Amino acid sequence: MDDHDMSGASRSSYYDTGYSSVNKYSSQTHVPANSGNNLPKSKEDKFQPKLVKLRNGSATNQSRRNRTEFQVPSIIGSSDQAVELRELIALYAEDDSPVLVSGETGVGKELVAKHLHALSDRRNGGFTPLNAGAVPETLAAAELFGHAKGAFTGAVGEREGAIARSEGGILFLDEIGDMPASVQVHLLRVLEDGMVTKVGGKNATNVDFRLVTATNVDLREQVASGKFRADLFYRINVLVIDVPPLRKRGDDVIEIAEAMIANHKDERYRKMVLTPNAADRLRNHKFPGNIRELRNVISRALVHARNGKIMPDDLRFEATSGIHQAAASDVLNVDEGKNLISRFLMMKALCATDGNVTKAAALTGRSRGTLHNMMKDLEGEDFAKAFQSVCAEIKALTSGC
Repeated sequence: MDDHDMSGASRSSYYDTGYSSVNKYSSQTHVPANSGNNLPKSKEDKFQPKLVKLRNGSATNQSRRNRTEFQVPSIIGSSDQAVELRELIALYAEDDSPVLVSGETGVGKELVAKHLHALSDRRNGGFTPLNAGAVPETLAAAELFGHAKGAFTGAVGEREGAIARSEGGILFLDEIGDMPASVQVHLLRVLEDGMVTKVGGKNATNVDFRLVTATNVDLREQVASGKFRADLFYRINVLVIDVPPLRKRGDDVIEIAEAMIANHKDERYRKMVLTPNAADRLRNHKFPGNIRELRNVISRALVHARNGKIMPDDLRFEATSGIHQAAASDVLNVDEGKNLISRFLMMKALCATDGNVTKAAALTGRSRGTLHNMMKDLEGEDFAKAFQSVCAEIKALTSGC
């Protein structure tokens, strides 16, 4: 799971990672701290009104909101991508439709779900996370729907499932694409009927919860291959939040790293600073493991740093990025290999034609639109470095030849 990877700046409270924190607000708070205070004024003004509306709310909900102090996890960063992400979360918090959060491993999908929960009318209800791919198939139904006493060997008592524990709140199903097919059909029935029956139970009970799911795979491809039910896909694919990878977020990497340092659970590390050269090294790294990888890099750097300064040599990427580089040599899936080689050849053609898309398309036999889409994916990146990265992957792929 993505846990709390993008949370940041206040020290008022901590999650168990030691880096992540939340800001506490009462119902009188209009705009959460760190919701965009470092943004250019136009973007900040654009973001704040939605949060003011959420905080003020309607008269019918105000009394319930006054009862409990709630917590809003911070999603930090001044990039356009971070601003748009916060705005989209605030917008979707006003609705109650299912939300599908997509993005690479480590980008902070669970934090997005927590932020959505904290800004919604359901924030006083539970937030129940469940990794749909981590539970054995034989126990998946019981974990989700609960079970009656004696439903199976070891069921010595009755137990509430994740859905029941989410009553009035949000159920967050991570890695939804890995949910066993036998469980998918029962989840679909719950979403359609609003009722759940425990495994081994006889009576169905009404449930009131909002479903937020997350995936790091293309569910449409899963549907096409028969691994994921089409009817369930269309039931959960209502509101979609695509969390951008860290490499697409510019200087957010510096802001997040500094927040990780400032909010470290060990007070000795909180005053350490990144030197300009160390910050440049962070900017130039691709972070295939995204914010989860950044957290590990900062953890090591804080241990190695001396005199209160993190130097470039203190940033040690090998233990994380090396895993991804080595993994390229293990690619045996033909489609993955084809995609990698196609990307290499298109980039090589662009180099040979000085960036002329029409000539590159003629050389590769690909359409101009395909090349334009690839270049759009590289927007904001150094093309030469991106090409070198692909070359390294090709070398790793062919290392056994």
